Amino acid sequence: MKLLLALLLAVTGFAADVAKPAFSSAKYDKDIAAFESADKATPPPQGALLFSGASSLRLWKTAARDFAPYPLINRGFGGSKTTEVLGYIDRITLPYHPRVVVFHCGSNDINAGDTAEAVVARVTEYHRRLRTENPHAQLVLLSTTQAPSRRTKWAEMKKADEGFRALAAAHPEIRFVDINPALNLPDGEPRPDVYLKDNLHPSEAGYAAMLKVIRPAVDDAWQATEAAYKR
Repeated sequence: MKLLLALLLAVTGFAADVAKPAFSSAKYDKDIAAFESADKATPPPQGALLFSGASSLRLWKTAARDFAPYPLINRGFGGSKTTEVLGYIDRITLPYHPRVVVFHCGSNDINAGDTAEAVVARVTEYHRRLRTENPHAQLVLLSTTQAPSRRTKWAEMKKADEGFRALAAAHPEIRFVDINPALNLPDGEPRPDVYLKDNLHPSEAGYAAMLKVIRPAVDDAWQATEAAYKR
């Protein structure tokens, strides 16, 4: 009887998972559908470098050139939070079987009132899902952006970054990169010309500064997967 009950619970639990609707956001469904249409028209490469996150990645117009010769898929979408990036993982992360993921998201969550702990928990789950589907994938985890326009949220952003740093310390396949020294002076003031007029998104000079700290981590991550992806 106990065995029958256990089997029944397992089956009903499985059925509930199957019946669970896919993540959907009225704000971003069109953006995700556009990515999928583009993928059908021109299938992106498997085992590429994937940008996953919010608008600071989406707006990196020179990324393909900056990260050459790695094949790059940019799936940053504007204003997104870790809720959406994790929610859409089955549609714009896992199908690509990325070799290296550059992940940059969390600032929008905190700016909207979310906690650092919640952000870190979702990034942790993203990493778990990524590695479950792609055991050799590497994650380059960027810090939140402590932009001038969000100074009142910096304390919580710094807590999230400490959580990211701890996550990387626990997993050798994660490389944490703090982009803030590239954008801000030691006193927190922005470096000249690295932000757009919104004092939030990087300028061309800002992306050039970020590249100097991100590219070495991407190179290391790509090299670390060489044996696995040469099979």
